[in-house]
Amino acid sequence: MIYMKYRLLPLLPLAIVLLNSWFLHSWIIGLGAVVIYTILFLTKSALSLGRSINGALILLGYLILTNATIYYIYGTTQLTSFFVLLGSYIFFLLPEQTSAFQKTKKWIETWRTFVEDIRHPFRDADVVFLSILVAFLDTTLLGLLWARRTMDVMPSPWQAVTVWFFIVFTLSTLLLFSVVSKQRHRGLGLTLISLHLFTMYSIVAILYPLGYGFDAFIHRATESWIFEHGSILPKEPYYIGQYSLVVFLSHITGLSIHMIDIFLVPFLAASLLPAVVASSLARIWKLSTNWQTLLVLGICFIPFLSGYLTTPHNLVLLLSIVVVFTTMAYQKDTRFWYIPFILTLAAIITHPLIGAPILGFFLTAVLIQKASSRIWKIIWLSFGSIGQLFLLPMLFTVNNVRTGNGLPIGTNPFTAIPHFLELFARPYWYLKQAPLFWEMIYTWERMIVPVAILFAVIGFVMYKQKTIAQYLYPLTALAMFLSAWLLRSWITFPNVVIYEQGDYPLRLIRASILFLLPWMLYGIYQSIKSMPRPVYKKTLLILFACLLTMSLYFSYPQKNIKSRFPGFNVTADDMSAVEWIHTQQGTQDKYIVLANQLVSAAALTKYSFAKSFDTTGGEIFYYSIPTGGPLYQQYGKMLYEGQKREFMLAAMDLVHVDTSYFVVNRYWANADNIIEGAKETANSWQEINDGKVWIFQYHR
Repeated sequence: MIYMKYRLLPLLPLAIVLLNSWFLHSWIIGLGAVVIYTILFLTKSALSLGRSINGALILLGYLILTNATIYYIYGTTQLTSFFVLLGSYIFFLLPEQTSAFQKTKKWIETWRTFVEDIRHPFRDADVVFLSILVAFLDTTLLGLLWARRTMDVMPSPWQAVTVWFFIVFTLSTLLLFSVVSKQRHRGLGLTLISLHLFTMYSIVAILYPLGYGFDAFIHRATESWIFEHGSILPKEPYYIGQYSLVVFLSHITGLSIHMIDIFLVPFLAASLLPAVVASSLARIWKLSTNWQTLLVLGICFIPFLSGYLTTPHNLVLLLSIVVVFTTMAYQKDTRFWYIPFILTLAAIITHPLIGAPILGFFLTAVLIQKASSRIWKIIWLSFGSIGQLFLLPMLFTVNNVRTGNGLPIGTNPFTAIPHFLELFARPYWYLKQAPLFWEMIYTWERMIVPVAILFAVIGFVMYKQKTIAQYLYPLTALAMFLSAWLLRSWITFPNVVIYEQGDYPLRLIRASILFLLPWMLYGIYQSIKSMPRPVYKKTLLILFACLLTMSLYFSYPQKNIKSRFPGFNVTADDMSAVEWIHTQQGTQDKYIVLANQLVSAAALTKYSFAKSFDTTGGEIFYYSIPTGGPLYQQYGKMLYEGQKREFMLAAMDLVHVDTSYFVVNRYWANADNIIEGAKETANSWQEINDGKVWIFQYHR
């Protein structure tokens, strides 16, 4: 009867999803049905795979791979999305691995715990009280962020809060440490840590209802286009893992593309990482339940691993962290080898140029595991490490050739060491000399990665039962670091301005630390356990709570006396500007707009890929993106070389149109002079919201 229940009950939410998708069109009903179906799926996973998290990872990998495959073959539509969801029902037909004896034992244990709770109702009163307090503090912080949402200019999210936000967060972290150290049920600790991580990762998703950053707008525009048309041409071999997943979720839940996109990675990171890391540590080092749960927060010490933006790169980083931990668990228990394998394929199809090293890492781990002799293990380890060194430079070379950008320049990489070292320099917006307090704060920012590596070394050295397979982790990290050096030396990235050419190598350097994370956590564990007196351990935990708060601060752009982040966000005025231009043109689509990236992002949000022009130099979008494109070059001239009419005419000549617009935001440096200069050469102009945005119109 129970077995039939798990077969028949999931059909009800599936039927509701189908009914809602075609007739009701309610996101409340759609989301509710999908949540119920997911809960049933995870419940069945606990019976068939031992843990719910195993089912969650399989479901995520299945959805990414299946949706992406169908996208390439046909497209992503409402119908294909439902059939993909229906396909996951096959999992409910799998037999349960839990025997009748195990079920009876678990039932007896649950009943015994219930009886003890009845006899001693205040036994866990302190844990319950602290848990409620942690949940209250975190939800209060989330509520505060919601109350401070803005559509105006706010370059840093920290401009929306005061120092009390960080004090409350630190207090919540300390109380969370206390709860986890005392709790007897791992589920409670993992739930609270998930809430804490969501508080950390969802800050910009809550504060900026229009979106944050720039890349995310391009990805959302692509997702919106796929939602409307089923696909976008040409079907490129990257990013589709994210695109098809977001569109699929929008089809089956009824939620907007925008809402799903901005919360996807924050939600997945907060819900998956605690259970994945804790269950992996349990299999790798047999740590106590409290330590398994507590060490999850160690990942948050590294600011650039924060999952606060949904982009293919960040989604692959999340998948990569999961693959690293589940692969290490696989080396201890080979039963669940298919979990890291499925997620590795999902990473490849989401971002192959970043997911490829993860595939190489996993295949090397499998070959070492299957090797019958020590010699062969060493051979596979050597081949895998050397392969990682050259893998990405080769893939980027192939991609450059595929896109018509030719072979890389074959320079001596040793002569490019100065360019490589520039990747570690502080950004230009950092003040060289600031007050002592800020210098101390930002000294810790410099130390975070070296300290993380130090803990990884401590963990690796102190673990006395190392096998050849475990040397794969530091060697892969080293190989990826050196691969970034080769990438910076050899490859020029198309359509990327010169000052952003180091972005991909820098991402690779940061990704290399993923392979040290398990050892870093083990090093933290050993360091705290080795403290001779409990008072030292408590002092260290207080220090960790403060450092975690500082890492949270560094995870997002900062605007203070030391760091003067120059970026901005898309505002309601940007939206009004692109709407005015669109309305002004009416049915006339032969025009271009020279504007900064954020105004262009607003246009992508409102009108997606509305128009582009085929030229001898390739396809050109009607707004001045990408930053390495010809229209952006003309935009730069208008800003910094004088507001000359000839620059606008040259831009119009590129795409053979007779109308163009030059957009200037009031917050731009030297905006007053630029505006006055443009008034002298433009045919007409328009102010948006009392001059917050100026639009200058040029005609031949």
